[in-house]
Amino acid sequence: MRNHLVVRAIAIVIAASLVGCASTGGEAETERKSVSKKKITGVVWDYLIVPGKRIGPMSVGMPVSQIYDVMGEPFESLKETATTRYVFEEMEVIVDEADGAVSSVLTRFAEFATKEGLRVGLTDLAVRAKLSKLPGQLLIKEDGEKTNYFTPGMIVIVSGGQVTSISIRPVSGVPGG
Repeated sequence: MRNHLVVRAIAIVIAASLVGCASTGGEAETERKSVSKKKITGVVWDYLIVPGKRIGPMSVGMPVSQIYDVMGEPFESLKETATTRYVFEEMEVIVDEADGAVSSVLTRFAEFATKEGLRVGLTDLAVRAKLSKLPGQLLIKEDGEKTNYFTPGMIVIVSGGQVTSISIRPVSGVPGG
């Protein structure tokens, strides 16, 4: 009788483990995220941050009309001087009103990362190590508890010793400009 209970307990633990494995990562996880909206031709559907180019499916230069096709309805849209900020679950998108195109994209989600592994949640030391491997000039601006790292096409903000956000913007000649 005791052996029977032990075998049943082991079977339950194994079954629970297999269910847990089946529900993590992969396409099931991707489909759960709102980044997985309609599949639009020419839009890359991943969680890669490419400095100066894109965060996941949102690219610098993308027309405002395509933002809605890709991300759906924003939680909030804020009209600012010469720009409009669209807030979604995974990211914020700033559109330049002059040309109606995305000028920058910001994320606070750790799912998005550069090919070097730079992502929200990393420690300040890890950020410095990863940024030192990137090409181009690095500008560091410290303001109390907050540190801004400017690289060509990307800004990394560290607060309280951890990355709190990463944004991309067009690459310009000056890292902070």
